[in-house]
Amino acid sequence: MTASWQQALGDQRLLVSGFGRWGGGVYDLTSGAAVALDNIPTSGLTLGGGRLWRALRAPGEQTAACEVMSYDARGLRSYERYDTIRDPHDLCWHDGALHVSSSWDGIVWRVEPGHDPIVVWQGGSVPDSWHVNSLLEVDGRLHVCAFGRFDRHKAWKTEDNATSGMVHDTVRGVDVLRRLAHPHHPRWTGDGWLLCESTRGTLTECDVNGRVLRRVAIERFSRGLAVLGRWALVGGNAHRDEEDDRAEMAVVDLRSFEVVDRVALPCLEIYDILATPFEMARGLALGFGANPARAVEQHRGSERDAPRASAPDEARLQLVTPRAATTLATAGQPLDKRQGRRCEVGAVGELPSATTMAAGELRRLPVTVGNRSSVALATVPPHPIRVGVRWLRLDDDPPAAGDGRQNVLGQPGRRRARRSPMAALPRLLHPGDHIELEVLMEAPDEPGHYEARVALHQKGQGWFGRRLRFEVTVVPADRPLFEELVGDTQAISRGGR
Repeated sequence: MTASWQQALGDQRLLVSGFGRWGGGVYDLTSGAAVALDNIPTSGLTLGGGRLWRALRAPGEQTAACEVMSYDARGLRSYERYDTIRDPHDLCWHDGALHVSSSWDGIVWRVEPGHDPIVVWQGGSVPDSWHVNSLLEVDGRLHVCAFGRFDRHKAWKTEDNATSGMVHDTVRGVDVLRRLAHPHHPRWTGDGWLLCESTRGTLTECDVNGRVLRRVAIERFSRGLAVLGRWALVGGNAHRDEEDDRAEMAVVDLRSFEVVDRVALPCLEIYDILATPFEMARGLALGFGANPARAVEQHRGSERDAPRASAPDEARLQLVTPRAATTLATAGQPLDKRQGRRCEVGAVGELPSATTMAAGELRRLPVTVGNRSSVALATVPPHPIRVGVRWLRLDDDPPAAGDGRQNVLGQPGRRRARRSPMAALPRLLHPGDHIELEVLMEAPDEPGHYEARVALHQKGQGWFGRRLRFEVTVVPADRPLFEELVGDTQAISRGGR
């Protein structure tokens, strides 16, 4: 099989951020075709602190605020607004915190949720005189990319200053790369550099000393770069003088240094390209669907006719993409029996061979729930899935012939005790996922010898999947003091009659 960038991607997903006058969003290009995950225009993407971070992009350079969203495997984790940061471009996780570049102010900010941003580096005092853009950590040091050192607003736009760009090591205070044409997204390969020279429209390779070794024409304003083994994935913006043109990602074979493939995108401009763990990419796709029950409510609400709607169309706020809401709503539909057999409840650690509980006693039992089916499980309407405990009396006498008594398997046998309270799944359980949760075990009121069976249950469908089972001896509960006092009083009263 011929090697490809998709093979080099492995189990990761390839995300591309974009924007433009027609909008943008984040796109998944893993399949070789762009799949829009949402339509929120976005600039920088980065990973760090167990999250995927994105900087939202709004038209203009002096927008009212910098907005940053973060995601984990479940979905949206945080939204932060930083009013002091203007024209945010890139993101970088460095020194245990997120860093944001502001091209308008030439500043690199350190931002932490719940705290005011801190200036950690600044280039130039005139607005957008240096055009600070991309950020990169190399050997623990933060590096900054800029179009040049100027003391006039956008002086980098003039022909004379077209090749004044640099990559600067903020710790050592030196330029590691110089004389570049409006550079973006430098990447350190271990023995040299790759970067975009945007106005040249090239992917450029430099050695450790900054000497240019090779350039390949992307034939577009180049911005956004990911390196996967022998492949470089380079963003190219739409040609502004071509009305129907769109952005595309060029695939460069680093051995031949030639463009070997191109993937079209629906937006006009690309900002970032990032190989991302599958779980994080899925979390971004779910977004505000981190709470599946609320996403299902959105889905159900969209099907209500006007007289039954809780608000008119002009007041409706849809936080979850219709695709995600529809997908999550399927988790509340009746589960196919074949799929149900591929789900299971297991023990956390080893269960004791024999357990004793007092009648009516309530205990918390930690268990695992595994989903080896091909559908997601969730505690969402109209058929929520939960985990519960059934009690089977083991020391009953065998049923008399024809008395109709059945056991929990629906066969003639011992009778069931009451069911313990059901526990909801704490989150959406994707195919292949396992979670831990606590199940409440409420012992039967009647003393005796029982088998406790812990299993998954869907409303209206019944129990399913592999269950956890163990024996429990239920003993009489100690009577509280007030019951003893009441009993003694009654005995005295009877004796006095």
